[in-house]
Amino acid sequence: MKRNIIFATAFLLSGVLFSCNDYLKTESPSVFTETTSFSNVDFAEKVLNGAYDNLASTYLFGSYFLWYNCDSDIEFVIAANNGGTFNIAHYDADEGISHLNTWWNLLYSSIERANICIDNLPSSPIWEGEHAKEAQRIYAEAKTIRALCYYELIKLFGDVPFKITSTQAEDNYYLPKTDRDEIYEYLIQDLKDAEPLLPWMRETNTTERVNKGFLKGLRARMALSYAGFSLRNKTHETKRGRHWEEYYQIANDECRELINSKEHALNSSFESVFKTLQSYSQDLSSKEVLFEIALGRFISGRIGYDIGMLFGYTVPSTKYGRGVGTIRTSPYYFYSFDTEDTRRNVSVELYTYGQSGYADVQRMIGSGGTEFRPTKWRKSWITPAMGGDNQTVQHTGVNWPVMRYADILLMYAETENEINNGPTEAAKDALKEVRKRAFPEGLWPSKVEDYVEDESADKERFFDAIVDERAWEFGGEMLRKTDLVRWNLLGPKLREMKEESLKIVNDDTKYQTLVPTHIFWRLESDGETIDILNPDYRLPSTAIPGYERNAWLPSMSANAKQAFQEALDNVAHGYNEAKNNHLYPINVNTITASNGVLQNDQMP
Repeated sequence: MKRNIIFATAFLLSGVLFSCNDYLKTESPSVFTETTSFSNVDFAEKVLNGAYDNLASTYLFGSYFLWYNCDSDIEFVIAANNGGTFNIAHYDADEGISHLNTWWNLLYSSIERANICIDNLPSSPIWEGEHAKEAQRIYAEAKTIRALCYYELIKLFGDVPFKITSTQAEDNYYLPKTDRDEIYEYLIQDLKDAEPLLPWMRETNTTERVNKGFLKGLRARMALSYAGFSLRNKTHETKRGRHWEEYYQIANDECRELINSKEHALNSSFESVFKTLQSYSQDLSSKEVLFEIALGRFISGRIGYDIGMLFGYTVPSTKYGRGVGTIRTSPYYFYSFDTEDTRRNVSVELYTYGQSGYADVQRMIGSGGTEFRPTKWRKSWITPAMGGDNQTVQHTGVNWPVMRYADILLMYAETENEINNGPTEAAKDALKEVRKRAFPEGLWPSKVEDYVEDESADKERFFDAIVDERAWEFGGEMLRKTDLVRWNLLGPKLREMKEESLKIVNDDTKYQTLVPTHIFWRLESDGETIDILNPDYRLPSTAIPGYERNAWLPSMSANAKQAFQEALDNVAHGYNEAKNNHLYPINVNTITASNGVLQNDQMP
């Protein structure tokens, strides 16, 4: 069948996969046949760009993927259910929520576009000859994007329909689900086969296209999800993949090869990673960000708006604009950091902008325990700033980092520990590399060398250190829920966060040397920034000349403590630890259109 590809509009699924509608058969200046599309590199790129475009949609990595990666012990929503996104965050979604249908359609649309490239490129005129290298790159990119989309679908729904060829008129559109182990096994091998065709970032010179380093990292990440735990369809068991031991080794091999390649490295400054992203720039020097979703200023992406520091919730900042910061974190997360860890005040700050009467001035966050936010994302770091006429614009266009080199180091440390029944020197070195950036060099003997040696006493202790390190390194990057699911720690870590946060506000003896009853702070001479004197130690509550004094968490009133408790109760409101119900229902429209093939058998 001669089929057409339309670039002017996005493909959407009808039912499970694409239907072959009559309008797709009409010829027009905006329509290309497959033969035309793969006759030159530019047209082939356009087909693949459609897959990238779906990922950049506001409904996927542009913003709404935040909700399905909540609620963890680090990133969560404290507001009550709203019948949509907050229900999704709280593990309380039902099959009528339209976002679930939108995500399903967009991910399968990207898969279809990738499949079209994969099917057609090897038989195209550009597969050999002068354009062969570019054609093979597009082919390998398509395989990588396809694997990423299936990875996201499995995170959402568990077992899903699995299609690896583009849709033809004679196809059966009502595909049943395929067990996720089979999907992972196929795609992890498929990525291995595609790897030789994909160039390194130094060759592509962009973080906005997938590259060999990201492929290797994605392969490791998928292998660890396979090797880890997940809720299974139909039986509702929580168990590992069927050949899980082998897949720890696959993840280990990929991370070791990537580390040894020296193609990527850590940026010397943790803060700079996020300031670079928010200045619409790419770090092509260290290449720490292996791949980022390309978004558009004023067009897509609500990074810094939905997630990040609060900016002008009641009064927009005239300089920086508004950021509502719906995603929160906990007092426990802030106080879990070593006080010398330079990542802490990048990841979760104690100030905000835009309080009434102080639109462009930093002020202390409220002391009610609910104003802690992941602050790697903040409107004051967006350059050029979004103040003035753009104060209320929600689409910041800040790219979303899908993977960083720090993840490779910590996955390597984790897999070394698992495979060898305890940490090897290589595992310890990888953990040390991450911690060296986090602490001033003068503290490396105690905070890096001694710390890592102490935490290397046995396999279990080193694993716990990895769990902690990933929290400190990636808080606010929406990786935590996936980590907790694969470690089978989602329930325990949610409970720990809530219990420890309540201990802090109830002035438990465990926190009395760390959490002040009053914080002293003052406005600096620039008239905008504040100096916080004692964020993590106690001072007498008497006045200090030149400083304002704020009652802090242990000084909450009884009413404030009750409100804090109620906010925590909303977090993961629908999660049942005994059932481990971390998967989501397929939308009713997809179920209905599947002609009885699909059902929500992943819901315990």
